[in-house]
Amino acid sequence: MYEDAFPEELRGYYRRLFGREAEEIMASLRTPVEKYYIRVNTLKTSREKLMRILRREGLKPKRSPYLKEGIYFEREGPNFPDDYEPGLKRVVANKFASESVYQGTMLYAPGVLKADRGIKPGDEVEIRDPRGLLVGIGTARMSGREMITATRGVAVEVTLPKFKLPSLSELESFKEGLFYAQSLPSMVTARVLEPSEEELIIDMAAAPGGKTSHIAQLLQNRGEIIAIDKSKNRLGKMEEELRRLGVKNVKLIRMDARKLPELGVQADKILLDAPCTALGIRPKLWESRTPRDIEATARYQRAFIWAAIKSLRRGGILVYSTCTLSYEENEVNVRYMLEKGLKLEEQSLFVGSHGIDVDGVQRFYPNRHLTQGFFIAKLRKV
Repeated sequence: MYEDAFPEELRGYYRRLFGREAEEIMASLRTPVEKYYIRVNTLKTSREKLMRILRREGLKPKRSPYLKEGIYFEREGPNFPDDYEPGLKRVVANKFASESVYQGTMLYAPGVLKADRGIKPGDEVEIRDPRGLLVGIGTARMSGREMITATRGVAVEVTLPKFKLPSLSELESFKEGLFYAQSLPSMVTARVLEPSEEELIIDMAAAPGGKTSHIAQLLQNRGEIIAIDKSKNRLGKMEEELRRLGVKNVKLIRMDARKLPELGVQADKILLDAPCTALGIRPKLWESRTPRDIEATARYQRAFIWAAIKSLRRGGILVYSTCTLSYEENEVNVRYMLEKGLKLEEQSLFVGSHGIDVDGVQRFYPNRHLTQGFFIAKLRKV
């Protein structure tokens, strides 16, 4: 089934890069993460307290063995085989909505592309993605016509998704800012940065704020963090998140991070979670990117990297991360940084795998580590 999800060029690229493991990687990318992580917000609570609260809220939290601020939930499913044909009236959802339903989220009206005639509220329906993959079964909460025309509201209450991850945003503990849903590799990234309150820290592509808020809690709301993003909308949402989490030591700046040197600051530490092809994000019902997109994105990233290097003081640290699997966006760009005079540093927390042809970098593979695909490098400006 997963073969259909990846363009032929990309399948060939993966096979050249990863060899026999490519098939496992692509199959894993098609499914949600096996361990769904959240980060305890230690500005407001402790892991033990939050776990007790989550149990009262009906969940089954487990302690991360790697991070004292990490909690995870185990994925449920698959709940039906790929070739299952329930024979129900059909609702077709867009790709984004389908990927959400696939993990147990309700189907909202804006995500509906088509609905069979005659669907009435209360009918049991099957939900498929635009390519025909069955992602879930549920109960219609609107008529078929309403699903197409409504701009808000639940169209289908999903009762049997392909997989099931916990729904967290309606929990009281979430509203109180006691945690942030964040992948394990993303949490490892802030730990690798090793922030200190005496340092000026810059997060170059900061929204939606996961790594920024993690750095803030590691600093216990002390010190100074500058968080940059060019999107007004994303920064607005990030500001709301920081308020929910009780973060107070972050200065938000709206700008294109490629223009960072224009701020005229010399940072002690910079985190660059670079814009990337996101080939490691799960679940991926299908992928449209090709090797040409990888090459173009890698070139685009170098503008951010060069801006970071120019804005880093001598002796300062740059942590570079991506949520992609490609060689060009990861190891090749690390080689570019080495050519510009940076030196690789040992990472204080290493739970992934070693890089491809570059020692000292950290890769997370979806099939090996049961996470998103991810990459982390730590370098010093000498």
